[in-house]
Amino acid sequence: MRPFHRLLLCSMFAGLAGCVPWPHRYLTAPRITGTVVKAGQPVAGAHIQLADVMDASGEMASSARKQEVVTDAQGHFTVGPIRRFAWSAHVPVLTVTQNTVPWGLRLSTDGQSFRAGWLSDPTLFGEVLSVPIVATCDLNAASKSSVIEGYKFLVGNGPCTLAAESKK
Repeated sequence: MRPFHRLLLCSMFAGLAGCVPWPHRYLTAPRITGTVVKAGQPVAGAHIQLADVMDASGEMASSARKQEVVTDAQGHFTVGPIRRFAWSAHVPVLTVTQNTVPWGLRLSTDGQSFRAGWLSDPTLFGEVLSVPIVATCDLNAASKSSVIEGYKFLVGNGPCTLAAESKK
């Protein structure tokens, strides 16, 4: 067998085995739709930030990617998802979808001073959900620990409650 054919054959087997780096985008923060309220009334013009790397105090890391939106007249918003580009080998049999999830939401009524809306616990493992998340954020509520409804391993804290959107 010629050297070129051997190289081609080896490359083909390596590619099939998933040992060759391949460009792809991976999910670092989910798509979130939600409503911001205060004393039961919708809050128009609230600024919502979704960031894919935050610390426990709600500050974004310098390497964080973020998206910012403003709520409409009914207090509704949609933000995300956030994806990052990577070159990596993808081995379907060995791929684990769990990774640390230090993403979170931040809220502001003036666009300047942000507070934590919901911060995932960066010390736990879990997946970034590929299904949309529904958030209800009450500006009068105290920060509390909560899970994303239906996903006990996705723990976070803040005045927003999150639930995975049910498939229709």
